[in-house]
Amino acid sequence: MEQLIAGFGAQLREAIELAKGARIQPKQNDIRSILLIGMGGSAFGGEIVKSYIASSCKAPFSIVRDYTIPAWVGPHTLVIVSSYSGNTEETLAALDQAMKQGAEIAAITSGGKLLDIVREHSYNHILVPGGNPPRTAAGYSIVQQLSILHGYSLIQDFYTDLEEGVVMVEEFDDKEAAQSLAQVISGCIPAIYSSPELEAISIRWRQQFAENSKNLAWHHVLPEMNHNELVGWVQPKDVMEKVYAIFLEREQDHPRTRVRAKLTREIIRQATRNVCTVPAKGEGLLGQMLYLLHYGDWVSLYLAQENAEDPVQIKSIDHLKTELGKLE
Repeated sequence: MEQLIAGFGAQLREAIELAKGARIQPKQNDIRSILLIGMGGSAFGGEIVKSYIASSCKAPFSIVRDYTIPAWVGPHTLVIVSSYSGNTEETLAALDQAMKQGAEIAAITSGGKLLDIVREHSYNHILVPGGNPPRTAAGYSIVQQLSILHGYSLIQDFYTDLEEGVVMVEEFDDKEAAQSLAQVISGCIPAIYSSPELEAISIRWRQQFAENSKNLAWHHVLPEMNHNELVGWVQPKDVMEKVYAIFLEREQDHPRTRVRAKLTREIIRQATRNVCTVPAKGEGLLGQMLYLLHYGDWVSLYLAQENAEDPVQIKSIDHLKTELGKLE
């Protein structure tokens, strides 16, 4: 896992070359909505893309992590099917429904049944290298989704923004800070807070804490959490000392959200001293998200070491898939 995390910059470089070599040929040029279908690590890239394109893409972008898709999906919907293995049962079921509803299909995969389907129907697709845990293939997922959207003329050139993020990952020098954070949150349940623009990263941190560190966590966004969850930070101190609030922030967050975050930290500190802030580095949103993604991956690796856990094994997921297979 350490090698895979350390290789994230190289993966992004490889993903860029794959994207530039992709030949996306739209069958439908009047795309009015976008739907990403995927699960786990294969769906996560969509969270990054959704946040990044929100201010520029006029077609709404939705994500489905399920067996079924909304009724509004139709011929004017671009459905991006993301399954690293190509055999994710929920994704394949949702794809079948999208095909029946006449959607425009494009796919990202390393093989499996999904590759067979898209080749059979001549759907646009990008083949990525396989063989690693899906959660370690985020670079392929993010870049190829952007490539597909660009191929459909739904977004402008993204490579300049992406380059900033790649350089920041390649020159990442905050491993010691990540290790220190892992040490202080060991034995706690992290509560990860951010603005909506950074929610994708909060999701990533939560997922990586679970899969890599075998450590439960939760996340929420401001200002929404100020209208509900904030009230929950009044439990007895012996309870609150088992929770650690982590705030992910960027200077470009809405000014009122930044004020709310500051006041929220002050309120939480009345219940526990376990509060910290991780500021984003970089100028653009995409670069900032890639920096914080990489930062969180390192934290999850070091937290796995603190928890004496193997960051690669996912025994409970493997067991679940085995049991589901018996019921087919």
